[in-house]
Amino acid sequence: MALRRFYKDDGDEILSEINIIPLVDISLVLLIIFMITANYIMTSSLSVDIPQAEHGKPMQQAASVTIVITNEGPMYLENELVTSGELKAKMRTRYTKNQDISVILSAERNVSFKHIVKTIDMLHEIGVTKLNIAAVQE
Repeated sequence: MALRRFYKDDGDEILSEINIIPLVDISLVLLIIFMITANYIMTSSLSVDIPQAEHGKPMQQAASVTIVITNEGPMYLENELVTSGELKAKMRTRYTKNQDISVILSAERNVSFKHIVKTIDMLHEIGVTKLNIAAVQE
């Protein structure tokens, strides 16, 4: 920031003031950069490597919930990170609201089979009978 000095004509008194225009310019540029980058941070989505199937059929049910199991271990319910306890509680409330609910289970290729079986067992314990496994058609 620069200081400007002004001299009065009638005396030797010095008047000083800070030039804040460069500060405002930099602040506005930073604000614009943060606004643009915040858009990209919020729109990121979950990418899952789904196995392929030869004889898969497209699903056409309206009331469905997607559960994603990743290689690293975390599970997602409709793109929301949940623990197994949270998943069970949320699925129980959804099932009580709609007993005709369908679940799409999407697991990456290299997920341990015990995680898939544990999730299916939990769904059957709640009462969910309509279960579909997501796959990509070859």
